[in-house]
Amino acid sequence: MGTWVSKSGNKSKRIEKVELGYVEEGNVKDEHEKGVCLRTSSSCKFLLWILEMPLYLTRRLTIPIACQERWSKPIAVVSVTLAPILLSILWDLQDDNVNLSLTFNSGLVYGTGVFAGTVFGVLAYLKTEKSSPPKNCLLPWLAGGFFMSVIWSYIIAQELVGLLISIGYIIGINQAILGLTVLAWGNSLGDLITNLTMALNGGPQGAQVAISGCYAGPIFNTLFGLGMSLIGSAWYGYPSPVEIPKDPHLLETLGFLIAALIWALLVLPLRHMKLDGVLGGGLFLIYFTSMSLRFIQVVWEPLPNTVSIT
Repeated sequence: MGTWVSKSGNKSKRIEKVELGYVEEGNVKDEHEKGVCLRTSSSCKFLLWILEMPLYLTRRLTIPIACQERWSKPIAVVSVTLAPILLSILWDLQDDNVNLSLTFNSGLVYGTGVFAGTVFGVLAYLKTEKSSPPKNCLLPWLAGGFFMSVIWSYIIAQELVGLLISIGYIIGINQAILGLTVLAWGNSLGDLITNLTMALNGGPQGAQVAISGCYAGPIFNTLFGLGMSLIGSAWYGYPSPVEIPKDPHLLETLGFLIAALIWALLVLPLRHMKLDGVLGGGLFLIYFTSMSLRFIQVVWEPLPNTVSIT
């Protein structure tokens, strides 16, 4: 009996050793796989950091920041110095007839940018401290940071439009399709997420803010953004006309927009200003009809010509 117990005890010890061996081997394999994954992710992060650094460094050195957590006096002085120079470069590059030799106007633009940057840099160096951002003249810093952020948004938007046009030419997709889908959805994605978050988590007031934002954003883009863009293009190209693509279905697009506004104006009072599926379903149906009709027209009709507007 004692011999059988001792044999069974030795057998159980061997089984435990084997199991522990397997467990240790499995842990070693898991640790090895984790190490490989960490090394791979570190390599990917380092590669992304290298690719992102030129754009990040350029933005960081041209957008003035007056935040306590990110304040750095040398970077602040460099940013207010380089910001006017970047504006002068963008202004000069708007001319289609780019020449290697500096003309009088180009020299005047670059000279103004360098002079303004030098003045702002000297003032920032003399009036700011190393430990904290300026407190007396905080509004100009915030206004300058906001303005340069808008300028960088304009630069990225220009590159995005150029990329979409190139993709359309390469693949053979009509530019109207790209504008109606990729560009429109990408432009509205941030507003969609913000309004959806406010409507779901903000209560009744959040829903009201979301509805106001849905209409206030397009109104601002249409009136201010489009108005300033047309004024700037006409002013810079004067007396030459501004050429824009002719859209034979412009009135149709405006008709669907007016239909959506009328639907909202009619449904909301009839539903006692309650937001429900009737309003959303009707708006979605109008949008789906407009997009479907536009797709059919773009596929079956030739590309539009251009027209000169003075």
